[in-house]
Amino acid sequence: LADELGVSRSTIRMAISKLQDRNMVQRRQGVGTYVRELIKIPNPLDEFIDFSYLIKQTGYQPGYRTYAKIVELNDDMLDVLQLPSGSLVLDQRKIFTADDDPFIYVINHIPVWVFEDAISHEEALKPDLTDPFVEFFELTCRQKISHFVLTVRADIYENIDPPTELVNDGPHTPVLVVDETGFNEDDQPIVHSREFHPGNWMTFQLIRRLGNHYYSDTI
Repeated sequence: LADELGVSRSTIRMAISKLQDRNMVQRRQGVGTYVRELIKIPNPLDEFIDFSYLIKQTGYQPGYRTYAKIVELNDDMLDVLQLPSGSLVLDQRKIFTADDDPFIYVINHIPVWVFEDAISHEEALKPDLTDPFVEFFELTCRQKISHFVLTVRADIYENIDPPTELVNDGPHTPVLVVDETGFNEDDQPIVHSREFHPGNWMTFQLIRRLGNHYYSDTI
């Protein structure tokens, strides 16, 4: 490239670094640098839509891997889910893929009281237990989700303790972190989810209402 373009190697290296910062190329140590095909999946933040459905609707083959266990919650999550000390939850971790690229990481915490009258602790560890997600609470647990309360923040990859296979461009890859708590019709929290969206794989849209006017923002 330096010979073809008539520039120095340092200029080429700087240009490729900028392309990498914008997620347009991917460097693989010992292999080379490749142009990245960006995945752009629209995600409306004002409504709950299953990730597998979103991925499929965008034209990619959806998939996921699930890891689950029953654990005691830490103090911060006890407050979020309004549970007493020592309470048990299902800790379910999912990696969603599009055409086999793992690019969304989700941690679900579901209090044991929500499902223990319907299924055993052993059954709760099944990979496909919560699919479809909203229907699992309504049909299996008899706990209809009334609404979600959601917060969004920015972070970087090295701060989120992600699984190693999650697609990223190094420790400073930007990550959008979405925290949401689902409440039943009695206004009790019955699930907390934390989503990690590294890089530039998904676009987020939110409609904000002001009087009789609607405003659409994209992240």
